[in-house]
This record gives sequence, C-alpha cells and structure tokens, in this order.
Amino acid sequence: MKYSIEIGKIVEGALKHDQAKVINYTKQLVSKLEKDDDLRSAIKFQRLLSTQTEFSLTPMNSSSPVAIPVDTESRMDLADIIYPYQNEIEVVLSKQNEEKLDSFILSYQNADKLNSLGINVSNSLLLYGPPGCGKTKCAYLIAKRLNLPLVVARLDSLISSYLGTTAKNIRSLFDFAQKMPCVLFLDEFDAIAKARDDNNELGELKRVVNSLLQNIDTMSKDSLILAATNHQQLLDPAIWRRFEYKLEIELPDREAIAALVTLFANGLYSFSKKEIVEISTLLDGQSGADIEEIVTKAIRNSVIHNCPFSIANIYDELFITKNIVPQNCNDPRELLQIKAKYLREKDSKVFSLQVIADILGSSKTTIQKIVKEVQS
Repeated sequence: MKYSIEIGKIVEGALKHDQAKVINYTKQLVSKLEKDDDLRSAIKFQRLLSTQTEFSLTPMNSSSPVAIPVDTESRMDLADIIYPYQNEIEVVLSKQNEEKLDSFILSYQNADKLNSLGINVSNSLLLYGPPGCGKTKCAYLIAKRLNLPLVVARLDSLISSYLGTTAKNIRSLFDFAQKMPCVLFLDEFDAIAKARDDNNELGELKRVVNSLLQNIDTMSKDSLILAATNHQQLLDPAIWRRFEYKLEIELPDREAIAALVTLFANGLYSFSKKEIVEISTLLDGQSGADIEEIVTKAIRNSVIHNCPFSIANIYDELFITKNIVPQNCNDPRELLQIKAKYLREKDSKVFSLQVIADILGSSKTTIQKIVKEVQS
C-alpha cells in the first residue's frame, strides 16, 4: 500500500492519543501527495491540519524551535535537530561503502513496495570503523537523501550521574523521535552500549544497555535509527543483533582520496591526472579527516603568505603534519634527502626520480645522488 509508513504512524498516533505524531506524519503525507501531484488529496489533509490551532511540533523544514526533550536534572536538551534545509553535507566514500549506503537508503525509499509484500523495512544501521572516515557524515547524508530532519543525541546531557536518569533520558529521546518523521542518530555509541560482561563497568551502565535494547526493540519499524562508533569491539553482542545493516566505513581508497582532495581544494587548483595519481598515492592510508586537515592547512598557509595555492603546498603540509621533517633540521640537503627518501619509499613507480625532482624543485641528477646516498 502506498504511503504505508505515514498512514501507519497516523493510526498509531490516533490510537495512543498522540496528537503530535498524528500532526507530524499527516504533514509528511501531505508533502508526499504534493510530490506525487495528488493535489486533491493533499488539500484535503491540509484542511484537516488547518483546523488545529495548536501544534506540538513544527514542520520538518521550519526554523522555529521544537519541543526537544530535556534532562530533568540539568534541563539540557537531549538532542540537536538538523533540518533538511540546514543539511549541506558532502560525503566521499569508497565505491563499496557507497553502494551499501545506497542499498540502505533505497530500502527505506521503497518501504511501500516492501510492506505490500509483507517484508519489513530495514530501519537500523550501525556504522563503525576508524575515526575520521566519515561515519557521522554518513548519518547526515542519509537524512539529506531522505529529506528528513536528523535528530542527533547529545551524550553530555543524555548520560546522567543520577541513578536511573540515563535510562529515562534514552526513553524520552526514543519517544520523541517517533513523534515526527526523522532519523535518530546516536554517535559515539559505545558510551551507552558497552558489553554488559565488562567487569570494570558499574551496574548502572548495564541497566542503561538493557534500557537501550528495550527501546530499540519497541521502536516502530517505520522509524529510522543510526548509530556510529570507533570502538565496535566494546559493544554488547546483543546490540549488534539489533541492527539489520552493519557498515564498516574504512579508510578511503585512492579513488576516494582523489575526490576528497579535489573537494577540499574548493576549485583553487586544477589537478592534472598525473598529479591526482601522485597525491592519491602519497595520501594512501590517511583518513578523510586527515586529508581535509592537510589540504585546509595548505590553503591557509598559501593565503597568509600571499602565494598562489598549488599541489606543492599540499606536499609541504604533509611533510610537516606527519612529522616527516624534523623541526630542528635546517640543512637544505638533509631536508631534501628526507623528503626524497619518503616519496621514493611510498611508491618507486609513481615517484620516479624525475617526479620527485619536480615535486621538490630540484634536478633529477641531484635527487639521483641523494637516493644513492640513502641506499648506500
């Protein structure tokens, strides 16, 4: 049945006398009807909405404040909301990760077809992997692609020092996320989902995990929940089973590195194919965050020193950021030797003697002599 998610949520809200849920999912239904050019039905539902004089929540794209649940002790919001119009995220992933992420998004976008066949929508995704590889950005991307608000849990207010309060906060957050079409995102997930057999943890955290599991179990299949962690080995085994999709976001491959460098350069420099191969080889093994830091610092240095930005700035910044060049080294020949050795060891086929000479602004003969000295 078409619009099965919205209709199901509206009925569910009506049965539970939850006016906020009815209103928000009716708005979502109106939006979809308008998109499908069913204006007669859209107007009909819009008229029903207009009879309401008070709204518990605002429209998805509104900049007006929303009644976000708060911690009862600190009175701090339990989450931040990023609306679609605020979400300008750009993400570069490896081809494999991009395909898996697309599969998750397509599953939700085709919820009506799946429900008509009696197949539940895959509504939960666990993102894990090294820091700085784009897990948080993936959550933003999913919300953006689905045109939904992203509800980002705030761990500083979610986790309370008072007995039982953290579990209550988790419950409040889950209840809130089901009152409106949105994507609930739990970042740094291991902070509340650690293995319950960890003898170093207090009993309170174990109760928190139990509460988390119960809330995930009772969460409607029409609602979306994402979680991300850098420490997947710390998660409770039962947590793993609650997530239908699990996606490891690994370090970017060379194709992704090339796209990231081009993205972060922001049109300030036009890289040749040869330069892209070289820089992708050089940055292989770095996270997306590392690459962004290196390119951004390179741009900043070119601006403050009033010189044109070029690929040489990226090389210089990499040598500094990765401590390849000792800070107390002032001998030009020694510096040349260190840099040439590093490039040569990265990939001798990509970084030939001539390429190294071009990068370092030296002659091929000089680089050849230096490389021989290092090898001898």
